[in-house]
Amino acid sequence: MKILLVMNKTLWRRSPDGNLSVPRIDLGFWNVYIPLMSLGHEVYLYDTTNPVDADFPKIVETFKPDLIWCCMTGNRNLTPFEPWDAIATETESGRTKTFNWFCDDTWRFDKWSSKVCNAFNVCSTPEPKYIQKYKEVGYNNIILGAWHASVEICPSPPQGLDKVIPVSFCGAPNVQRQQMMFHLKEQGLEVVYFYGCSTEDMMLTHGASLIGLNFSRNMTDGSTVQTQMKARMFEIPAAKTFLLTEYTEGLEQFYDIGTEVDCFSDPVSMVEKIKHYLTNPEDANKIALAGHKRFLKEHESRVRLSNVLKEIEKV
Repeated sequence: MKILLVMNKTLWRRSPDGNLSVPRIDLGFWNVYIPLMSLGHEVYLYDTTNPVDADFPKIVETFKPDLIWCCMTGNRNLTPFEPWDAIATETESGRTKTFNWFCDDTWRFDKWSSKVCNAFNVCSTPEPKYIQKYKEVGYNNIILGAWHASVEICPSPPQGLDKVIPVSFCGAPNVQRQQMMFHLKEQGLEVVYFYGCSTEDMMLTHGASLIGLNFSRNMTDGSTVQTQMKARMFEIPAAKTFLLTEYTEGLEQFYDIGTEVDCFSDPVSMVEKIKHYLTNPEDANKIALAGHKRFLKEHESRVRLSNVLKEIEKV
């Protein structure tokens, strides 16, 4: 299949010291572009941050894709070259099927996703519970995309790294996460924390950890705080590391809780479980291996993308 991939190749993030804004290769490049190529598809990457050729209609005419696969942000500051008008033209013409991969529906659905979904023939959401929300606003061509990770950026050797880091967290800081970190420190638990690192370094950190933490609450837009599915829920098991995650609705659809991952619901249960698994690392490793097996079967990028393509073809 010829796929015209429309997404940002790079993402600007604050450096670990918080002083500089630095570009890094974004997850879409690792988890979408490379896996689609490895599946045998002919893929043209139109970089919405800095395209080699910004004439999108010309690219469509020259490349003649079977599918235009997008991950649009609607953020002109972040992705100034998103070709909204050209995408709408292709969708309306019926000449090329268009698809958009939405990422943060728990806080973007009402104000954004639900407003722009009709610009595409098909869309996906990472949240199982939001399938019905799309249908309630009259958009029926919605599928469950779900997060995933590519084994091609997982730690080497394939059996995993030595677990030299007891507990780690990789992710942007927010008030809730900082409070959780402070609470862990008060309880005598030190967490190795990374933010602003490359995807490769992030995966190495996951792979070297006995416990990989995930906090699920999103506080980006300042509205009512909700938990949501996060890419970390798949990146950590991909690295053969035990995932201890803040619970969010729908997690059971992806993992068996207690045997493939484990959850906490508040600071008290988080501390209790961290202390248990640090004292009983064999329990953490057993769950990590089961989670990794489930990941390879259902959540590895090539598996996920193949299934999404099949769902797109049905529409």
